[in-house]
Amino acid sequence: MRLDIPSQTMTKKLEPLLNDEPGTFSHHPTVVSGLTQLQRFKRANIACPDFTTNLNEANQWVQAGPLVFGRNSNHEKGLDIVAPNSPEWAKKDFWTKVIPVEREYRIHIFDGQLIHQSLKELNPNAKPSRIDGLPIRNTSTGYSYNHNFNPPPAAVELAKRAVAELGYLWGAVDILEDKTGVPYVLEVNSAPGMGDPTASAYANAIKHYTQKTRAGTR
Repeated sequence: MRLDIPSQTMTKKLEPLLNDEPGTFSHHPTVVSGLTQLQRFKRANIACPDFTTNLNEANQWVQAGPLVFGRNSNHEKGLDIVAPNSPEWAKKDFWTKVIPVEREYRIHIFDGQLIHQSLKELNPNAKPSRIDGLPIRNTSTGYSYNHNFNPPPAAVELAKRAVAELGYLWGAVDILEDKTGVPYVLEVNSAPGMGDPTASAYANAIKHYTQKTRAGTR
């Protein structure tokens, strides 16, 4: 099967797993920026962090005590995130309150169904490339993904709602739980990086989706 999708990274991973499938799978979603995602989640009552596009309000939050991050509307891998003491703080597109986290994980939704999941865990053997001390959980800060993880049903339903709200066929939904177990959507990635377990899950989902499409059951 030939893939006609925007992500070269996904194409490179998935095409070898779909060699035996006939035809072409084509999908070009309208990508929604990180800021617009949060705005749409708020309107749809999908739990997500508090945010503002007003610098004065963000500064008031900082003075009141909670940790606040500055972010770009379009971002990748958290490279845009800065704290209030950064010289880039006032240049950001929006600012978010940081929710005290018990754990963070990623839920992959395809065509309205859970296809894969992974818990973010600190890897003591990793050599972080980001050393500014901000509480960010990704590979650049020394975290790895444990795929032997069962996400709570409430988080899975939240992830499904988030992907549907954005009109995506699939999405890798980053979710955090606060210390009371309440899940929040951080963002939905339409072109996630993927190792072998994740790639196999997406390849199987594409096979199932195209088979249903050919059979006219969609």
